[in-house]
Amino acid sequence: MLADYHRSGNLPTIQILVATKYTLSEYYKKVKGKKRDIFLILDLPFDFYSICPICQGIDCAQFIGYYERPVIDENGTYYKAFPLARFLCNRKGSKPLINHKTFSLLPHQLVPYSKYSIAFILKTLKSHYVDGQSIMEIQAYLSRFNEEGIYLDLAASSMNRFKKLMLEVINKLLSSAYYQDVEKLFQKSCNKNRIKVFIKFAEAFYCCKTNPRIRGPCALSYDFYLKGGGWLQNSYFLFGTPSQFKIV
Repeated sequence: MLADYHRSGNLPTIQILVATKYTLSEYYKKVKGKKRDIFLILDLPFDFYSICPICQGIDCAQFIGYYERPVIDENGTYYKAFPLARFLCNRKGSKPLINHKTFSLLPHQLVPYSKYSIAFILKTLKSHYVDGQSIMEIQAYLSRFNEEGIYLDLAASSMNRFKKLMLEVINKLLSSAYYQDVEKLFQKSCNKNRIKVFIKFAEAFYCCKTNPRIRGPCALSYDFYLKGGGWLQNSYFLFGTPSQFKIV
């Protein structure tokens, strides 16, 4: 029965952002090919057995395996099948979220429904908007990191998607009022300057809510998630939109 849950692609799955002390490369080496519960592999800052994220039941959540998706890490390294842990809610609690039976753990460096990591997107935008490199120059640089002859598609359409995502991120920051010290820098800027300001702010950002604390745009992403209440409040993500907030 658990195998059926794991194989089904039709189950509505809540995505939960989780910070680890590992890079994506380190995470991949530790988790890839394993069948054990991720909590037995990684030193995560919390567990979901004390309280289920879906129904708030005790001893409810059950590890059911991993699903895989493509990922490009901060260095441009491509992983065809990057493993993400999935759990089943057994409905032991009193406050179930309707139509959700499973949840998955998304490392804080990743964006829902995107193979590109947060750091990769920021580095690419910085190369283009701050350093003035052309798309061809960026593509030539990144091609050195490809594995298995896989070509990274960074056409103009990809850059436009990165730009659109970044402007959405900036709008989320402004509407949240979580970081008022940087809000005034965005108010009268054009989109290009807004992206430059965001990159500078994100690169210098520290999240002190983790141990050890983390720095950079991924740290900002996780800090934003925690300010909204984290998994206990089914908080919104700063980068991208997880499955539970998509309009079906």
